[in-house]
Amino acid sequence: MDKPIFHGLLHSGKPDLEALYRVGYIPMVTRTAGSPPYPGWDDPLGLPTGAWYDAMVAATNPPRGIILMDHEQWPYGTQAERQATAGKYVILYNEIKARRPGWKIGWYADPIRRNFWASIKDQGSVEFKAWRSEMNDLAAIMAPFTDVYMPSLYFHYTRDSAPQNLDWVTTYLIAHLDEAKRIRRVYGRMESPIYPYIWWRRADDVKDLDADVWETIVRTVLEHADGLVLWGGFKTVAPAGPLPWDENAPWWVTIKARLTDKRRTG
Repeated sequence: MDKPIFHGLLHSGKPDLEALYRVGYIPMVTRTAGSPPYPGWDDPLGLPTGAWYDAMVAATNPPRGIILMDHEQWPYGTQAERQATAGKYVILYNEIKARRPGWKIGWYADPIRRNFWASIKDQGSVEFKAWRSEMNDLAAIMAPFTDVYMPSLYFHYTRDSAPQNLDWVTTYLIAHLDEAKRIRRVYGRMESPIYPYIWWRRADDVKDLDADVWETIVRTVLEHADGLVLWGGFKTVAPAGPLPWDENAPWWVTIKARLTDKRRTG
């Protein structure tokens, strides 16, 4: 069976991708989610109150039973900080599960920390070993409390600015996915799928990736992971806001070519 493709796309005027292609929606939950934001998580370095959890679970209805928690404010600079951050994820997990035991919870970019330069080094290098050690600090604590692995595999380079770095895109992707599999095997649960987040834009949101690079990302991730999640549709540079849906956008044409038979993603 084809591997699942999910989305967290933020475009205006987006069609019903579930009905058309069975591309399931995964809500992204942040500290300031909700309109107005859910009350009770004022300190980004702290943890939510019970009121925040109650409001969030009442307002969130993941159609596939999966949510992504995205909280990028906790520190990672030292081992003690990484371990404390991982412990906070465990608290989040237990509080959410106490309210919605059937949900599957993933963490954006944790415990697999995106690092292009370390990931393209030899595994015996100082840089690679340091990267792996930092992830182990997180994974040893939080991987048992990870239902879905959602590493961020955004790419930073385009041919006009850094052509030499395009040669490493496959190495970069596979290294991160191999680390996700290692973490799952050593610290986590083998039934937890790996659904990386990918984006057709350069990570600084200045321009689209080169078409061949985007194709390589989609193909490689689907080959080496259990599926993927599409992100995008929101302009992060000023003026920020949702982008209008374009059925003929090149990035979407690349995806749509894989959706011709209304694949099932459950």
